[in-house]
Amino acid sequence: MSNALFSPTIPHFFQPLLPGFHLSIPLSFFKDYLKGQINCESAVLRSYGRTWSVKIRDRRFEDGWQDFARDHDLHVGDFLVFRYGGNMVFDVVVFDTSACQRQYPLLTTQTQQPAKEIGKQHEKRTSTSVTLESPHFVSNLTLESMKSFRLNIPRKFARSNDLDRSCETVLVDEQGRSWMASIRLKDSDGQVYIGRGWRNICIGNSLGLKDYVKLELIGNGITPIFKIYKVASDSDAKKLPNCSGSNAVVQEDQPEF
Repeated sequence: MSNALFSPTIPHFFQPLLPGFHLSIPLSFFKDYLKGQINCESAVLRSYGRTWSVKIRDRRFEDGWQDFARDHDLHVGDFLVFRYGGNMVFDVVVFDTSACQRQYPLLTTQTQQPAKEIGKQHEKRTSTSVTLESPHFVSNLTLESMKSFRLNIPRKFARSNDLDRSCETVLVDEQGRSWMASIRLKDSDGQVYIGRGWRNICIGNSLGLKDYVKLELIGNGITPIFKIYKVASDSDAKKLPNCSGSNAVVQEDQPEF
């Protein structure tokens, strides 16, 4: 695949695939490039020489998206990069949870299946992810945390969810925007924290001193995926979906090392 696909001069966005298999165009991208287009209620997705026509409702891919997801054998945690070529045409590249580009040599020969059957397959595939409560923790942003622009992950939470390692991660905010960040393990004391990228997340979501944030682990492959919520207090986090997971940890103060 040509490096031109990811050129900073070409409008593009990326999104992880979340439980439920829904995918939306980020609000900022929609406003900057798509709003006002005569045909903005539908899009053409191109991949490996094939095209898929997809309806767009409230920035979300709808009719036709199931066909695209089926033909690409998409799974929760996959990353999709959408390069905008104009006239509501997107070139799409899929990366799996190992951050490797997925190849589709048989795309042109796949047998078509009814949309209802596709929906049932996706529902079955994601039923565990949707119904089980997701691990999460709630943290209070302290002065030291804001100064260092990093967020400590509670040790117990990190150990029980295999996060006591250094890796890349993606945080999806309440507007559907995806943020790349890094998880780092401090060798001296075993503290795990979100470092690089956390500053941009705080600025982009207007997070400040003494704010509470809830991080819900919705994908735990090689590249973990978190859903991040801003809450008024730790008790407000209980009002959010999947807020009572057995691995939840409330951390009202987090020492910095």
